[in-house]
Amino acid sequence: MPAPGATLREIHRLRRAAKDLTDRIEAGPRQIKAQHTVIARQEENLKKAQDELKHLKVHTHEKEVSLKAATEQTKKYEKQLNDIMSKKEYDALKHELATTRASEAKLEDDILAKFGDIEERQKKIPELEKTLAQSKAQAVQLEREQESRLTELKRQHAEVQKQLAEHEALLPDDIKPAYDRLIASKGEDAMSAVENKNCIACYTGITAQNYNDLVQGRFLLCKSCGRILYLPE
Repeated sequence: MPAPGATLREIHRLRRAAKDLTDRIEAGPRQIKAQHTVIARQEENLKKAQDELKHLKVHTHEKEVSLKAATEQTKKYEKQLNDIMSKKEYDALKHELATTRASEAKLEDDILAKFGDIEERQKKIPELEKTLAQSKAQAVQLEREQESRLTELKRQHAEVQKQLAEHEALLPDDIKPAYDRLIASKGEDAMSAVENKNCIACYTGITAQNYNDLVQGRFLLCKSCGRILYLPE
């Protein structure tokens, strides 16, 4: 049976490997969720752009209707000028005509500006649609890759867990309770290697006797952080 020190060293390696595999397994769904969040935001942006364009076209059409009415009114006033004999009525009608023509000019300017705005917004729609389609394709590809990767990661995780159980079964009965308690509390972080007579987790030094105990493969806890100590291979 290997010394406890060698067993603890291998257990720590396996626990870190298991934690890394668990993190990678859990990262897959998070990546997919993040991609779908991106898609939802892009769909919202596309719908917003489409709605704004639609409202702009409706508003522009309303302006065109108003312009048509103003143009008809201008023609009506121009025709009436020829039939008016009174100077007072003539001046009043001229004032109304000027107001209508000013309204026409403003409507024409507004419509022209809105046509430019419509053109710019129409150009952006295909870009948004293309970006959304690319994101959806990426999501499909990511899900396929994750499905394949997840199967392999779970296989590796199960193998590591099997090896871990085999090595934990080698721990002496007198240290098993302390080991179980620390692992339950801190997981893979319950253990630390010693380098240059220092716990590499908290950088606290150990005594010469402590180091000799580790060389002999004895069970030892760091007096500062409480981790299970072992020597590197």
